[in-house]
Amino acid sequence: MPPMDGRTDDAATIGVWRGVRIDVAPRDAVSVEVMVASAGVFTHETGRARPGGGLGNLDAALGGAITRLRADGIFRADMGDVLTLSAPAPPIQANTVLAIGLGDPAVWTPATMRQAVATAACETIRIEATSAAFAPSLLDSGLDPGGLAGTPDAMLAGLLDALSDVPTPTLSRWVFCVGAGRFETVVEVFRASFDRLAVQ
Repeated sequence: MPPMDGRTDDAATIGVWRGVRIDVAPRDAVSVEVMVASAGVFTHETGRARPGGGLGNLDAALGGAITRLRADGIFRADMGDVLTLSAPAPPIQANTVLAIGLGDPAVWTPATMRQAVATAACETIRIEATSAAFAPSLLDSGLDPGGLAGTPDAMLAGLLDALSDVPTPTLSRWVFCVGAGRFETVVEVFRASFDRLAVQ
């Protein structure tokens, strides 16, 4: 079973807000050791037939369930859609996987990510998990890295939105999953976002 606090050795803590330790880790939804692992999913990929990177790894670990259910229209990945997969098999470390709909990638904005993280956090709190993670999957779905400014701010704001609505959540740790190649830079961006946004 994953560590109850969701701590991974390579995680960097950016702050603690209302009793929830917020980490950034060079992990994906397959390898992160938490109770609930969430990943953003668009209605389709941009410039590719299937998701790559961490989202591709997650879909493969689930036997293609995410893309198959999306293609069948069972999980369309429209904004706000949630697909819950319980007790996934190894190599997935989490007890539950949430696929969070991001809608059409052509109209994506950071506000989309704020809503998606809030949805993931609310669902995590609803099932009373103590540790959780969110992988945005933006690059995995073909978005241009040059067009993602403001994403860390939006992701953190979405988490704080959800935590603000719950007086005493069971959640004690939240991990934002990012690519290993840009880890140090992204950690600093998240820390700056936390300093701006995490006002009690």
